[in-house]
Amino acid sequence: MIKLKHIVALFLASGIFAGLAYFLDNQEKALQILDKIEVSTGVREQKIVPVENDTIPFETKLQSELKIISSNFSKRSRRNIWTLARGKTIVVYLMQMQKFIQSHGGTVLLMEELNDNPNSYQSAKVDVLTPKGDSLHLTLQVSENVFMKNASLMSIAFQTTSLSPEIIEKLNHLDFPFNLLVPPFGLNEDFYKDLNKINNKEIVLWLAMESTKLNKVHNKLRPLRIHHTAEQIEETISDAKEILPSAAGIATRYGEQAVKHKQLLQAILKPTEKRDMWFMDLSMEERTVVPQTCKDFEIACKIAFPYNPDNSSIEDYVHQKLREATKSGTSVMILPLTEQNLSKIEDIATKAAKQGTSLVDLSTLFNSK
Repeated sequence: MIKLKHIVALFLASGIFAGLAYFLDNQEKALQILDKIEVSTGVREQKIVPVENDTIPFETKLQSELKIISSNFSKRSRRNIWTLARGKTIVVYLMQMQKFIQSHGGTVLLMEELNDNPNSYQSAKVDVLTPKGDSLHLTLQVSENVFMKNASLMSIAFQTTSLSPEIIEKLNHLDFPFNLLVPPFGLNEDFYKDLNKINNKEIVLWLAMESTKLNKVHNKLRPLRIHHTAEQIEETISDAKEILPSAAGIATRYGEQAVKHKQLLQAILKPTEKRDMWFMDLSMEERTVVPQTCKDFEIACKIAFPYNPDNSSIEDYVHQKLREATKSGTSVMILPLTEQNLSKIEDIATKAAKQGTSLVDLSTLFNSK
């Protein structure tokens, strides 16, 4: 008899559900009502999901998080010594470690950077209380010569206003992606046709912008000036993108006045954002407001420093940029496109790989953070 009552109840429930679904024309509401009916009639069975026990020791998880190269116990210091790959600074490792420990319910008792460890590039002393209340006494040391793969990124870009067959050939022999900073205006049509002969490139609109260095000769470059309206600036950027449709971003040419003028920057960044491009300030102007202005838009912006012959040699600049990659995690190298400069970076990919730096195009670098 009880079973019969349940069957009748289900029958009525199905009828109610069908009627509600029809009149309300709302599947979600009907399903909610059926859900309540099933619970009230006792038809629904509760599903018990088994909880799996985490059997991996906390110490093992922490080693995996830091990707340690080796681990051994020092009887002298009575500490576990964990060796880490070079590519991040010890401070970055410590921050990563602290975040992981706290997120897993552990406690950092001591973190102290060491300056007198002759066996490593950088090192630190760390005492940890695990989530289970056990103590870990560690010495972290960054290896002198074992580098982390893909630990840092570097982009190489070339400023170009002319292309010779020899330069095109050398570019096509480079074994890494690179960027070409190209003026969209003021060059002959053959130049733009020759761009199609170059492989493995990413194009950047190298746009002239407000500067004290501009004069009537530069009018053919269609520079973006302070007195231009937002509509004029958008038209210029639109025309530039039409000439070089594959362009991934915009970089300043001249422009030390433009990057200090927020209203002009806003007028430039708005159409840049609209076309899903990024923006790079190469002006080397200390009072640039690009970082602050960029925050008003959904766009990636970066400040980079091109090679300046007044400050260093090509060799010193290249060395500086390689070193910058290992210290900060990213680096942008910008050189004038000449046969001589190309010859001086023929082995750059090998040098970068030895220190764990990957060579990528600027879009990849911009999207890495």
